[in-house]
Amino acid sequence: MTLTQMKDTSSSLSVNENNLDALSTRMQTPTYDRSALGSGILHMSIGGFHRAHQAFYLDELLSLQPDNWMITGVGLLPQDETNCNNLKEQDSLYTVLQRSNTEDAARIIGSIKTVIHAPTEQAACIEKLCSPDIRIVSLTITEKGYMYNEKSELDLSHPIVQHDIANPQTPQSALGYLTLALKTRRDNGTPAFTIMSCDNLPGNGDLTKKILLSFIAECDADLCRWVEDNVSFPNAMVDRITPVTTDKIISTIAENYGVDDKWPVICEDYIQWVLEDKFVNGRPAFEDVGVQMVDDVEPYEKMKVRLLNGSHSALSYLSYLMGYRDVDLAMADPLIREFVKKYMDEDITDSVPDVPGIDLESYKDILIERFSNKAVRDQIQRLAEDGSQKIPNAIVPCAIHQIEQGGSIKHIALAIACWYKYLTGVDEELQPIEIKDPMADEICAIAKSTPNDPARFLQIERIFGKLSHDATFINAVQSALNDINEDGVKVTLQRTLK
Repeated sequence: MTLTQMKDTSSSLSVNENNLDALSTRMQTPTYDRSALGSGILHMSIGGFHRAHQAFYLDELLSLQPDNWMITGVGLLPQDETNCNNLKEQDSLYTVLQRSNTEDAARIIGSIKTVIHAPTEQAACIEKLCSPDIRIVSLTITEKGYMYNEKSELDLSHPIVQHDIANPQTPQSALGYLTLALKTRRDNGTPAFTIMSCDNLPGNGDLTKKILLSFIAECDADLCRWVEDNVSFPNAMVDRITPVTTDKIISTIAENYGVDDKWPVICEDYIQWVLEDKFVNGRPAFEDVGVQMVDDVEPYEKMKVRLLNGSHSALSYLSYLMGYRDVDLAMADPLIREFVKKYMDEDITDSVPDVPGIDLESYKDILIERFSNKAVRDQIQRLAEDGSQKIPNAIVPCAIHQIEQGGSIKHIALAIACWYKYLTGVDEELQPIEIKDPMADEICAIAKSTPNDPARFLQIERIFGKLSHDATFINAVQSALNDINEDGVKVTLQRTLK
Protein backbone atom coordinates (compact mmCIF):
# COMPACT_ATOMS: atom_id res chain seq x y z
CA MET A 1 0.00 0.00 0.00
CA THR A 2 1.45 3.36 -1.02
CA LEU A 3 0.96 6.64 0.81
CA THR A 4 -1.69 7.72 -1.67
CA GLN A 5 -3.66 4.53 -0.96
CA MET A 6 -3.39 4.83 2.81
CA LYS A 7 -6.54 4.68 4.87
CA ASP A 8 -7.47 6.47 8.09
CA THR A 9 -4.67 6.35 10.66
CA SER A 10 -6.22 8.52 13.35
CA SER A 11 -5.79 5.76 15.94
CA SER A 12 -2.38 4.21 16.46
CA LEU A 13 -1.96 0.43 16.29
CA SER A 14 0.82 -1.67 17.76
CA VAL A 15 2.26 -4.44 15.62
CA ASN A 16 1.14 -7.81 16.99
CA GLU A 17 -0.89 -10.86 16.01
CA ASN A 18 -4.12 -9.58 17.57
CA ASN A 19 -4.01 -6.39 15.51
CA LEU A 20 -3.35 -7.97 12.10
CA ASP A 21 -6.91 -7.53 10.83
CA ALA A 22 -6.91 -3.86 11.78
CA LEU A 23 -3.38 -3.40 10.41
CA SER A 24 -4.51 -4.84 7.07
CA THR A 25 -6.52 -1.65 6.44
CA ARG A 26 -3.27 0.35 6.60
CA MET A 27 -0.70 -1.85 4.87
CA GLN A 28 -0.22 -5.31 3.41
CA THR A 29 -0.24 -8.06 6.06
CA PRO A 30 0.40 -11.83 5.99
CA THR A 31 -2.38 -13.80 4.32
CA TYR A 32 -1.36 -17.18 5.77
CA ASP A 33 -2.18 -18.68 9.18
CA ARG A 34 1.08 -18.28 11.06
CA SER A 35 -0.14 -20.38 13.98
CA ALA A 36 -0.57 -23.41 11.72
CA LEU A 37 2.98 -23.35 10.34
CA GLY A 38 6.26 -24.44 11.90
CA SER A 39 9.87 -23.30 11.54
CA GLY A 40 12.01 -25.18 9.06
CA ILE A 41 14.78 -22.56 9.06
CA LEU A 42 16.86 -21.21 11.93
CA HIS A 43 18.60 -17.95 11.17
CA MET A 44 21.73 -16.51 12.83
CA SER A 45 21.95 -13.54 13.41
CA ILE A 46 18.70 -11.67 13.06
CA GLY A 47 19.12 -8.07 11.91
CA GLY A 48 17.90 -5.52 9.41
CA PHE A 49 19.27 -7.09 6.24
CA HIS A 50 17.94 -10.57 6.96
CA ARG A 51 14.50 -9.16 7.73
CA ALA A 52 14.47 -7.07 4.53
CA HIS A 53 15.78 -9.89 2.37
CA GLN A 54 15.50 -13.59 3.24
CA ALA A 55 12.51 -13.16 5.57
CA PHE A 56 10.88 -10.94 2.93
CA TYR A 57 11.23 -13.66 0.28
CA LEU A 58 9.86 -16.29 2.68
CA ASP A 59 6.88 -14.08 3.52
CA GLU A 60 6.01 -13.85 -0.16
CA LEU A 61 6.44 -17.60 -0.61
CA LEU A 62 4.33 -18.51 2.42
CA SER A 63 1.57 -16.32 1.01
CA LEU A 64 1.61 -18.49 -2.11
CA GLN A 65 2.43 -21.84 -0.53
CA PRO A 66 1.83 -22.05 3.24
CA ASP A 67 4.24 -24.67 4.57
CA ASN A 68 6.53 -25.35 7.53
CA TRP A 69 9.27 -23.06 6.28
CA MET A 70 8.93 -20.23 8.77
CA ILE A 71 12.05 -18.88 10.48
CA THR A 72 13.32 -19.08 14.02
CA GLY A 73 15.43 -15.95 14.40
CA VAL A 74 18.46 -16.03 16.72
CA GLY A 75 20.34 -13.08 18.15
CA LEU A 76 23.88 -14.23 18.88
CA LEU A 77 25.35 -11.20 20.62
CA PRO A 78 24.61 -9.81 24.08
CA GLN A 79 23.72 -6.45 22.54
CA ASP A 80 21.00 -8.13 20.44
CA GLU A 81 18.77 -8.58 23.50
CA THR A 82 16.81 -5.33 23.17
CA ASN A 83 15.91 -5.92 19.54
CA CYS A 84 15.06 -9.57 20.22
CA ASN A 85 12.74 -8.46 22.99
CA ASN A 86 11.16 -5.86 20.72
CA LEU A 87 10.33 -8.55 18.18
CA LYS A 88 9.03 -10.90 20.86
CA GLU A 89 6.65 -8.20 22.08
CA GLN A 90 5.37 -7.93 18.50
CA ASP A 91 4.87 -11.71 18.07
CA SER A 92 7.90 -11.63 15.72
CA LEU A 93 6.01 -9.35 13.32
CA TYR A 94 7.54 -6.15 11.92
CA THR A 95 7.16 -3.58 9.18
CA VAL A 96 9.27 -3.38 6.04
CA LEU A 97 9.19 0.09 4.50
CA GLN A 98 10.31 -0.14 0.87
CA ARG A 99 11.27 3.22 -0.59
CA SER A 100 11.84 4.35 -4.15
CA ASN A 101 12.32 7.88 -5.43
CA THR A 102 8.60 8.08 -6.22
CA GLU A 103 6.72 6.19 -3.52
CA ASP A 104 6.78 4.25 -0.26
CA ALA A 105 5.26 0.81 0.25
CA ALA A 106 4.89 -0.67 3.73
CA ARG A 107 4.01 -4.23 4.68
CA ILE A 108 3.99 -6.43 7.75
CA ILE A 109 6.28 -9.46 7.46
CA GLY A 110 5.08 -12.64 9.17
CA SER A 111 7.65 -15.27 8.18
CA ILE A 112 9.55 -15.21 11.49
CA LYS A 113 7.85 -17.64 13.87
CA THR A 114 9.84 -17.07 17.05
CA VAL A 115 12.93 -15.20 18.24
CA ILE A 116 15.62 -16.49 20.59
CA HIS A 117 18.35 -14.44 22.26
CA ALA A 118 21.13 -17.02 22.46
CA PRO A 119 23.25 -15.51 25.27
CA THR A 120 20.26 -15.49 27.65
CA GLU A 121 18.33 -18.42 26.16
CA GLN A 122 21.13 -20.80 25.30
CA ALA A 123 19.26 -24.03 26.06
CA ALA A 124 16.34 -22.98 23.86
CA CYS A 125 18.70 -22.11 21.01
CA ILE A 126 20.51 -25.46 21.22
CA GLU A 127 17.25 -27.38 21.49
CA LYS A 128 15.88 -25.70 18.36
CA LEU A 129 19.09 -26.28 16.40
CA CYS A 130 18.93 -29.97 17.27
CA SER A 131 15.26 -30.32 16.34
CA PRO A 132 14.55 -32.41 13.23
CA ASP A 133 12.13 -29.65 12.21
CA ILE A 134 15.10 -27.40 11.38
CA ARG A 135 16.33 -28.33 7.92
CA ILE A 136 18.24 -25.16 7.01
CA VAL A 137 20.43 -22.92 9.16
CA SER A 138 21.09 -19.59 7.49
CA LEU A 139 23.65 -16.96 8.45
CA THR A 140 24.10 -13.21 8.32
CA ILE A 141 26.83 -13.01 10.94
CA THR A 142 29.00 -10.52 8.93
CA GLU A 143 32.68 -11.02 8.21
CA LYS A 144 33.51 -10.80 11.92
CA GLY A 145 31.30 -13.77 12.77
CA TYR A 146 33.37 -16.23 10.75
CA MET A 147 36.49 -15.40 12.79
CA TYR A 148 39.03 -15.99 10.05
CA ASN A 149 42.46 -14.45 9.62
CA GLU A 150 44.26 -12.77 6.72
CA LYS A 151 44.73 -16.15 5.04
CA SER A 152 40.99 -16.88 5.22
CA GLU A 153 41.73 -19.56 7.80
CA LEU A 154 40.16 -20.05 11.21
CA ASP A 155 41.78 -17.68 13.72
CA LEU A 156 42.68 -20.07 16.52
CA SER A 157 43.96 -17.15 18.59
CA HIS A 158 40.50 -15.53 18.70
CA PRO A 159 39.28 -15.58 22.32
CA ILE A 160 35.77 -16.70 21.37
CA VAL A 161 37.17 -19.53 19.24
CA GLN A 162 39.32 -20.60 22.17
CA HIS A 163 36.33 -20.40 24.53
CA ASP A 164 34.10 -22.50 22.29
CA ILE A 165 36.74 -25.18 21.73
CA ALA A 166 37.32 -25.42 25.49
CA ASN A 167 33.60 -25.23 26.36
CA PRO A 168 31.72 -27.06 23.59
CA GLN A 169 28.47 -27.34 25.56
CA THR A 170 28.19 -23.58 26.16
CA PRO A 171 29.12 -21.96 22.83
CA GLN A 172 29.18 -18.25 22.10
CA SER A 173 29.80 -18.23 18.35
CA ALA A 174 27.91 -19.45 15.33
CA LEU A 175 30.71 -21.97 14.77
CA GLY A 176 30.31 -23.33 18.28
CA TYR A 177 26.53 -23.59 18.05
CA LEU A 178 26.70 -25.29 14.66
CA THR A 179 29.27 -27.80 15.86
CA LEU A 180 27.29 -28.72 18.96
CA ALA A 181 24.06 -29.05 16.96
CA LEU A 182 25.62 -31.19 14.24
CA LYS A 183 27.30 -33.47 16.81
CA THR A 184 24.02 -33.91 18.66
CA ARG A 185 22.10 -34.61 15.47
CA ARG A 186 24.68 -37.17 14.40
CA ASP A 187 24.59 -38.90 17.78
CA ASN A 188 20.76 -38.90 17.82
CA GLY A 189 20.42 -40.10 14.25
CA THR A 190 18.76 -36.84 13.21
CA PRO A 191 19.33 -35.78 9.59
CA ALA A 192 21.75 -32.91 9.05
CA PHE A 193 20.71 -29.45 7.92
CA THR A 194 21.92 -27.28 5.06
CA ILE A 195 24.08 -24.34 6.17
CA MET A 196 23.22 -21.35 3.99
CA SER A 197 25.38 -18.24 4.31
CA CYS A 198 23.72 -15.00 3.23
CA ASP A 199 26.72 -12.78 3.99
CA ASN A 200 28.52 -10.55 1.49
CA LEU A 201 31.60 -12.72 1.20
CA PRO A 202 33.21 -14.28 -1.88
CA GLY A 203 32.29 -17.95 -1.99
CA ASN A 204 30.36 -17.57 1.25
CA GLY A 205 29.24 -21.20 1.30
CA ASP A 206 32.72 -22.52 0.52
CA LEU A 207 34.22 -20.24 3.16
CA THR A 208 31.68 -21.33 5.77
CA LYS A 209 32.47 -24.98 5.07
CA LYS A 210 36.21 -24.41 5.29
CA ILE A 211 36.07 -22.43 8.53
CA LEU A 212 33.52 -24.71 10.21
CA LEU A 213 35.43 -27.88 9.35
CA SER A 214 38.62 -26.31 10.71
CA PHE A 215 36.78 -25.52 13.93
CA ILE A 216 35.26 -29.01 14.17
CA ALA A 217 38.68 -30.59 13.56
CA GLU A 218 39.83 -29.02 16.83
CA CYS A 219 36.99 -30.76 18.65
CA ASP A 220 36.00 -34.01 16.92
CA ALA A 221 37.75 -35.38 13.83
CA ASP A 222 35.06 -38.03 13.29
CA LEU A 223 32.42 -35.32 13.14
CA CYS A 224 34.35 -33.68 10.28
CA ARG A 225 33.82 -36.73 8.13
CA TRP A 226 30.11 -36.88 8.97
CA VAL A 227 29.67 -33.19 8.14
CA GLU A 228 31.46 -33.56 4.81
CA ASP A 229 29.16 -36.46 3.92
CA ASN A 230 25.89 -35.01 5.19
CA VAL A 231 25.92 -31.19 5.19
CA SER A 232 25.77 -28.87 2.18
CA PHE A 233 26.97 -25.27 2.01
CA PRO A 234 25.39 -23.51 -1.00
CA ASN A 235 27.02 -20.30 -2.15
CA ALA A 236 24.77 -17.27 -2.46
CA MET A 237 24.74 -13.70 -3.70
CA VAL A 238 22.38 -11.39 -1.85
CA ASP A 239 21.51 -7.78 -2.59
CA ARG A 240 19.26 -5.15 -1.06
CA ILE A 241 20.40 -1.81 0.33
CA THR A 242 19.16 -1.75 3.91
CA PRO A 243 20.18 1.27 6.00
CA VAL A 244 20.20 1.20 9.77
CA THR A 245 16.76 1.76 11.28
CA THR A 246 16.61 5.19 12.95
CA ASP A 247 14.15 6.87 15.27
CA LYS A 248 13.08 8.95 12.27
CA ILE A 249 11.99 5.81 10.39
CA ILE A 250 10.05 4.61 13.41
CA SER A 251 8.35 8.01 13.56
CA THR A 252 7.66 8.02 9.80
CA ILE A 253 5.83 4.70 10.04
CA ALA A 254 3.85 5.93 13.02
CA GLU A 255 2.93 9.24 11.38
CA ASN A 256 2.19 7.98 7.86
CA TYR A 257 0.54 4.67 8.67
CA GLY A 258 -0.62 4.98 12.27
CA VAL A 259 1.49 1.95 13.19
CA ASP A 260 3.73 1.67 16.24
CA ASP A 261 6.62 -0.65 15.42
CA LYS A 262 9.59 -0.87 17.78
CA TRP A 263 11.97 -2.39 15.21
CA PRO A 264 10.90 -1.85 11.59
CA VAL A 265 13.17 -2.14 8.56
CA ILE A 266 13.77 0.41 5.81
CA CYS A 267 15.11 -0.71 2.45
CA GLU A 268 15.17 0.11 -1.23
CA ASP A 269 12.60 -1.41 -3.58
CA TYR A 270 15.28 -3.45 -5.40
CA ILE A 271 15.98 -7.03 -4.26
CA GLN A 272 18.04 -9.91 -5.61
CA TRP A 273 19.08 -13.37 -4.42
CA VAL A 274 21.15 -15.81 -6.47
CA LEU A 275 21.49 -19.21 -4.78
CA GLU A 276 23.13 -22.52 -5.59
CA ASP A 277 20.64 -25.38 -5.58
CA LYS A 278 22.56 -27.58 -3.14
CA PHE A 279 20.33 -28.64 -0.22
CA VAL A 280 20.53 -31.89 1.74
CA ASN A 281 17.24 -31.86 3.65
CA GLY A 282 14.69 -30.13 1.44
CA ARG A 283 14.15 -26.45 0.76
CA PRO A 284 11.39 -23.94 0.08
CA ALA A 285 10.42 -23.31 -3.55
CA PHE A 286 12.51 -20.12 -3.60
CA GLU A 287 12.35 -19.92 -7.38
CA ASP A 288 8.59 -19.30 -7.20
CA VAL A 289 9.23 -15.85 -5.70
CA GLY A 290 12.08 -14.76 -7.94
CA VAL A 291 15.18 -16.27 -6.35
CA GLN A 292 17.62 -17.28 -9.09
CA MET A 293 18.53 -20.93 -8.42
CA VAL A 294 21.79 -21.66 -10.26
CA ASP A 295 24.62 -24.17 -10.46
CA ASP A 296 27.37 -21.56 -9.99
CA VAL A 297 26.98 -18.30 -8.06
CA GLU A 298 30.56 -17.08 -8.49
CA PRO A 299 30.08 -14.80 -11.54
CA TYR A 300 27.06 -13.09 -9.95
CA GLU A 301 28.83 -12.73 -6.62
CA LYS A 302 31.98 -11.20 -8.14
CA MET A 303 29.84 -8.79 -10.13
CA LYS A 304 27.94 -7.63 -7.07
CA VAL A 305 30.80 -7.53 -4.56
CA ARG A 306 33.19 -5.72 -6.90
CA LEU A 307 30.74 -3.28 -8.47
CA LEU A 308 28.24 -2.60 -5.68
CA ASN A 309 30.14 -3.24 -2.46
CA GLY A 310 33.43 -1.96 -3.80
CA SER A 311 31.82 1.22 -5.12
CA HIS A 312 30.10 1.74 -1.78
CA SER A 313 33.45 1.60 0.03
CA ALA A 314 35.21 3.72 -2.57
CA LEU A 315 32.67 6.53 -2.52
CA SER A 316 32.23 6.48 1.27
CA TYR A 317 35.65 7.79 2.31
CA LEU A 318 36.01 10.60 -0.19
CA SER A 319 32.36 11.60 0.35
CA TYR A 320 32.77 11.71 4.13
CA LEU A 321 35.94 13.77 3.86
CA MET A 322 34.12 16.19 1.54
CA GLY A 323 31.46 16.74 4.20
CA TYR A 324 28.67 14.41 3.05
CA ARG A 325 26.86 12.17 5.51
CA ASP A 326 24.06 10.76 3.30
CA VAL A 327 24.75 8.64 0.23
CA ASP A 328 22.08 10.21 -1.97
CA LEU A 329 23.35 13.72 -1.25
CA ALA A 330 26.89 12.62 -2.10
CA MET A 331 25.64 11.08 -5.36
CA ALA A 332 23.91 14.37 -6.21
CA ASP A 333 27.38 15.94 -6.39
CA PRO A 334 28.39 15.65 -10.08
CA LEU A 335 32.02 15.00 -9.12
CA ILE A 336 31.19 12.04 -6.89
CA ARG A 337 28.68 10.65 -9.35
CA GLU A 338 31.29 10.82 -12.13
CA PHE A 339 33.87 9.24 -9.83
CA VAL A 340 31.62 6.24 -9.10
CA LYS A 341 30.89 5.78 -12.81
CA LYS A 342 34.55 5.97 -13.82
CA TYR A 343 35.63 3.83 -10.86
CA MET A 344 33.36 1.06 -12.15
CA ASP A 345 34.04 1.58 -15.86
CA GLU A 346 37.80 2.07 -15.82
CA ASP A 347 39.09 0.23 -12.74
CA ILE A 348 36.62 -2.57 -12.00
CA THR A 349 34.64 -3.83 -15.01
CA ASP A 350 37.55 -5.69 -16.62
CA SER A 351 37.88 -7.86 -13.49
CA VAL A 352 34.21 -8.89 -13.57
CA PRO A 353 33.52 -12.21 -15.32
CA ASP A 354 30.77 -12.72 -17.87
CA VAL A 355 27.49 -13.16 -15.96
CA PRO A 356 24.70 -15.23 -17.55
CA GLY A 357 21.66 -13.13 -18.38
CA ILE A 358 23.19 -9.85 -17.16
CA ASP A 359 23.85 -6.75 -19.27
CA LEU A 360 26.76 -5.27 -17.29
CA GLU A 361 26.31 -1.73 -18.60
CA SER A 362 22.66 -1.72 -17.57
CA TYR A 363 23.59 -3.22 -14.20
CA LYS A 364 26.04 -0.39 -13.54
CA ASP A 365 23.48 2.23 -14.55
CA ILE A 366 20.99 0.69 -12.14
CA LEU A 367 23.60 0.81 -9.36
CA ILE A 368 24.09 4.54 -9.92
CA GLU A 369 20.34 5.08 -9.59
CA ARG A 370 20.12 2.87 -6.52
CA PHE A 371 22.92 4.76 -4.79
CA SER A 372 21.08 8.01 -5.63
CA ASN A 373 17.78 6.93 -4.05
CA LYS A 374 16.96 9.92 -1.86
CA ALA A 375 14.08 8.15 -0.13
CA VAL A 376 16.33 5.46 1.37
CA ARG A 377 18.76 8.06 2.77
CA ASP A 378 21.55 5.55 3.40
CA GLN A 379 24.38 6.71 5.63
CA ILE A 380 27.96 7.26 4.44
CA GLN A 381 29.15 6.16 7.88
CA ARG A 382 27.49 2.74 7.43
CA LEU A 383 29.29 2.20 4.14
CA ALA A 384 32.60 3.26 5.68
CA GLU A 385 32.47 0.77 8.55
CA ASP A 386 34.68 -2.32 8.66
CA GLY A 387 36.87 -1.28 5.74
CA SER A 388 39.59 -3.72 6.76
CA GLN A 389 37.18 -6.58 6.11
CA LYS A 390 35.30 -5.20 3.09
CA ILE A 391 38.20 -3.89 1.00
CA PRO A 392 40.14 -7.19 0.78
CA ASN A 393 37.12 -8.81 -0.88
CA ALA A 394 35.67 -5.94 -2.89
CA ILE A 395 38.62 -3.83 -4.07
CA VAL A 396 41.95 -5.64 -3.67
CA PRO A 397 41.24 -8.39 -6.27
CA CYS A 398 40.29 -5.73 -8.82
CA ALA A 399 43.51 -3.79 -8.23
CA ILE A 400 45.56 -6.98 -8.60
CA HIS A 401 43.81 -7.78 -11.88
CA GLN A 402 44.30 -4.26 -13.23
CA ILE A 403 47.99 -4.16 -12.38
CA GLU A 404 48.56 -7.56 -13.95
CA GLN A 405 46.74 -6.44 -17.10
CA GLY A 406 48.26 -2.96 -17.22
CA GLY A 407 44.91 -1.29 -16.58
CA SER A 408 43.88 1.78 -14.59
CA ILE A 409 44.00 1.84 -10.79
CA LYS A 410 43.85 5.61 -10.33
CA HIS A 411 40.33 5.62 -8.89
CA ILE A 412 41.13 2.69 -6.61
CA ALA A 413 44.29 4.48 -5.45
CA LEU A 414 42.29 7.62 -4.65
CA ALA A 415 39.74 5.58 -2.68
CA ILE A 416 42.47 3.89 -0.61
CA ALA A 417 44.22 7.22 -0.01
CA CYS A 418 40.93 8.69 1.19
CA TRP A 419 40.44 5.71 3.49
CA TYR A 420 43.88 6.34 4.99
CA LYS A 421 43.05 10.02 5.46
CA TYR A 422 39.70 9.01 7.04
CA LEU A 423 41.53 6.75 9.51
CA THR A 424 43.38 9.74 10.95
CA GLY A 425 40.10 10.40 12.74
CA VAL A 426 39.31 13.92 11.50
CA ASP A 427 37.74 15.23 8.31
CA GLU A 428 38.92 18.21 6.29
CA GLU A 429 37.08 20.57 8.64
CA LEU A 430 38.96 18.97 11.56
CA GLN A 431 35.74 17.43 12.84
CA PRO A 432 36.21 14.09 14.64
CA ILE A 433 35.32 10.86 12.84
CA GLU A 434 34.07 7.80 14.70
CA ILE A 435 35.98 4.86 13.23
CA LYS A 436 34.21 1.50 13.38
CA ASP A 437 36.50 -1.30 12.30
CA PRO A 438 37.74 -4.51 13.96
CA MET A 439 41.31 -3.38 13.23
CA ALA A 440 40.68 0.23 14.26
CA ASP A 441 43.31 0.37 17.00
CA GLU A 442 46.09 -0.82 14.69
CA ILE A 443 45.25 1.00 11.48
CA CYS A 444 44.23 4.29 13.11
CA ALA A 445 47.45 4.35 15.12
CA ILE A 446 49.45 4.06 11.91
CA ALA A 447 47.42 6.74 10.11
CA LYS A 448 47.72 9.18 13.01
CA SER A 449 51.46 8.62 13.51
CA THR A 450 52.40 8.89 9.82
CA PRO A 451 49.59 10.85 8.11
CA ASN A 452 51.76 11.64 5.09
CA ASP A 453 53.27 8.18 4.61
CA PRO A 454 50.94 5.19 4.09
CA ALA A 455 53.74 2.66 3.46
CA ARG A 456 53.40 0.76 6.74
CA PHE A 457 49.61 0.70 6.36
CA LEU A 458 49.78 -0.57 2.78
CA GLN A 459 52.12 -3.35 3.89
CA ILE A 460 49.44 -4.97 6.06
CA GLU A 461 49.12 -8.26 4.22
CA ARG A 462 45.89 -9.13 6.03
CA ILE A 463 44.21 -6.26 4.18
CA PHE A 464 46.13 -5.82 0.94
CA GLY A 465 47.42 -9.32 0.22
CA LYS A 466 49.97 -9.35 -2.61
CA LEU A 467 49.40 -5.61 -3.15
CA SER A 468 51.33 -5.03 0.08
CA HIS A 469 54.51 -5.73 -1.91
CA ASP A 470 53.48 -4.09 -5.18
CA ALA A 471 55.38 -0.89 -5.97
CA THR A 472 52.85 0.24 -8.61
CA PHE A 473 50.00 0.12 -6.11
CA ILE A 474 51.96 1.65 -3.22
CA ASN A 475 53.27 4.51 -5.37
CA ALA A 476 49.78 5.25 -6.76
CA VAL A 477 48.26 5.50 -3.30
CA GLN A 478 51.17 7.59 -2.03
CA SER A 479 50.75 10.00 -4.95
CA ALA A 480 47.01 10.35 -4.34
CA LEU A 481 47.59 10.94 -0.64
CA ASN A 482 50.22 13.60 -1.38
CA ASP A 483 47.67 15.44 -3.53
CA ILE A 484 44.97 15.15 -0.88
CA ASN A 485 47.23 16.48 1.85
CA GLU A 486 48.41 19.35 -0.35
CA ASP A 487 45.23 20.36 -2.20
CA GLY A 488 42.31 18.63 -0.45
CA VAL A 489 39.99 15.85 -1.57
CA LYS A 490 37.84 17.90 -3.95
CA VAL A 491 40.72 19.28 -6.01
CA THR A 492 42.37 15.87 -6.07
CA LEU A 493 39.13 14.31 -7.24
CA GLN A 494 38.77 16.89 -10.01
CA ARG A 495 42.32 16.16 -11.13
CA THR A 496 41.76 12.39 -11.08
CA LEU A 497 38.66 12.68 -13.25
CA LYS A 498 40.40 14.58 -16.04
